[in-house]
Amino acid sequence: MNRIEHRRVRFLFGALGCVPVFLAGWFAWLQVLQAGSLPRAGHGPVALSATAADVQRDRSEPLPGPRGTILDRHGAPLAVDCDSFEVRADVTPPRSARTGCAAFKRYCADLALRLADALVHDDGLADRGAARAEHLQRLGVRLTAAFALDRMPADGPLPATVPGHAEILVASDVAVLSAIEALAATDAGQSSLLLHMRHDHLRSYPERELTYGLVGYLEDAPVRDDDGRLVGYRSQAPAGLEAVAALQPGAPGLREYRVDSRSHRFFAGKNQAPSPPTRLETTIDLELQKIAARELEGQARSVAENGGSPPQWGALVLIEIATGDVLAAASWQRDVQHARGAAFTPYQQLYEPGSIVKPLVFALALQRCGLDWNDVYDCSSAGSDHHADVGGRTVRDDHPCGRLTPHEIIVNSSNIGAVKVGGLLSRDEWKHYLEFYGFGRTLDLPLPNERIGRPASKGWLPGITAAQFKRWTGSSYSIGYELQVNALQMARAYLTLLSGQRRELRLVRAVEVDGVRQPAPVAEATRELDPGVVEAVQSAMIDVVSDAEGATGRHVVEAFRKQGIELHGVVAGKTGTAKSRSTVPGKGAVEVRNASFVGFAPANAPRYLAVGVLQRDDSARFYGGSYAAPPAARLLLEALSLEQRQRLRQEPQVSATPGGSGRGREAPETSQAGR
Repeated sequence: MNRIEHRRVRFLFGALGCVPVFLAGWFAWLQVLQAGSLPRAGHGPVALSATAADVQRDRSEPLPGPRGTILDRHGAPLAVDCDSFEVRADVTPPRSARTGCAAFKRYCADLALRLADALVHDDGLADRGAARAEHLQRLGVRLTAAFALDRMPADGPLPATVPGHAEILVASDVAVLSAIEALAATDAGQSSLLLHMRHDHLRSYPERELTYGLVGYLEDAPVRDDDGRLVGYRSQAPAGLEAVAALQPGAPGLREYRVDSRSHRFFAGKNQAPSPPTRLETTIDLELQKIAARELEGQARSVAENGGSPPQWGALVLIEIATGDVLAAASWQRDVQHARGAAFTPYQQLYEPGSIVKPLVFALALQRCGLDWNDVYDCSSAGSDHHADVGGRTVRDDHPCGRLTPHEIIVNSSNIGAVKVGGLLSRDEWKHYLEFYGFGRTLDLPLPNERIGRPASKGWLPGITAAQFKRWTGSSYSIGYELQVNALQMARAYLTLLSGQRRELRLVRAVEVDGVRQPAPVAEATRELDPGVVEAVQSAMIDVVSDAEGATGRHVVEAFRKQGIELHGVVAGKTGTAKSRSTVPGKGAVEVRNASFVGFAPANAPRYLAVGVLQRDDSARFYGGSYAAPPAARLLLEALSLEQRQRLRQEPQVSATPGGSGRGREAPETSQAGR
């Protein structure tokens, strides 16, 4: 080897020896001198002691804030967020699945099947087969979209455009531990599948079937193409109390975790909790809500069992008079598969109230129009069909009535007498009547999609004479026609009557945000009805629910007496019956009958107010005293019984004053008529 070759060899070995020195210097520069400026995923600069491995392992994820909790008046949960996980899958089909279209589709079908089986690994499922089929359908839609399976031929070579990797949503609300463990076992040891679980919340409704209309729900609606195939889901607007803005989740938190060499996560480090959920305290009494739903459904079904056609719909509500709190509001509809798809009848179904408006009219006539409670009105009929001409218009009574005082007109529910008393009101007084009792005005409750109803617009059209108004619209208002209301509006009208001042219903008692409780405000009003006026009308309503001859509530008194229950003096009220034309799905415009009842208890010192309505779409006789009064009376009796049990257990009682907290106070024993 000559001298030139020796130099070449020494140069080559010298150059090779510089490589490790250079690499060592480069790594030292990266890991020590430049460590402070290297970004960490999800964070700011890394500490000087961090290594490149830490940069690859450290991660963080946001912790979503829970949605606000909805509670009943005693703290029982009506809607609450439960911890759950959103599960996503990184899918990398193996080489064996990419041999052809048929093999690829078999792989996707098998993957969907394994994931669906894991998702239904829950002993609490009522119908595991149906749940599995639903998951299979959803996963099939998502895998089809991810790999374009619908554009792939049945067999043959796999198109080059098919991606080698995709991420799909497996499920967004996995909350059962056994299902989570089954999912974790699905990707164990498989390089083609990697599952990621992101912390989330699942909305839970412990009493879902009872509270759909009031509490509402959050749900995604399925979206289908023209051929009826499922293509995705769209978020629906929240219904009921779920629409209250204060229930929106607060600021999210943060959780740190690390990823091991197999891309599995383990949690370490500090956690920052999300904002605590808002607490929405409602006025609903869950126990009374259950009773109202049971009584309404039982009465609706008994109509059919006794040979009549079943009602089209029904509503039953219970109000605490001292506070205006809605304690219960039950809904029933015929031919509805699921409560979620039905209108919530207490504030979404309108009806003509009929004779239950008579005490409202008489109170205003007594207060403002010079009605003498001792006057006697000739309410006798002319002819066998019991009709008489009043003010130029034919008005009929369902049963013979003679000479009656205003008290007796209410007890006997004489239409002839009611129109004569209503004739004392001028057009301006009728307008005040509508405004005072709140007809045609929103309930202003946090419930979307309320149907407000209307008074007859023709009564206020320019050009109509006072005589024409009195003959037609005034006469109709006197007996509850040409007026559309819902059950909660009628409850508000009677709350106003029994209080003597304009009152509003309340569904939210308080909102607690960040630990600070904010009670719902209570509007102040000026008394407009004297205590004597309220007591006079109240006395007549006590005699309606009696066995007196001609009393329209005598049938319900007799029915309860056979069961050993005396209603007279305990429950007071007013029955109502009306017939009108209404549009019924599948039938068009048909004649309907409305049976209604408004009652309160105790009769001489009212603390609870109930309104019951049933509507039937046929021409058969359908009276409020026989059909609507029984469930409302039972609900009132149950409210009194529950109050007594709570008092014996020294549990919180109802508030004695409007706007009171209702905690630790007993219900008043004296009359609330003057409130």
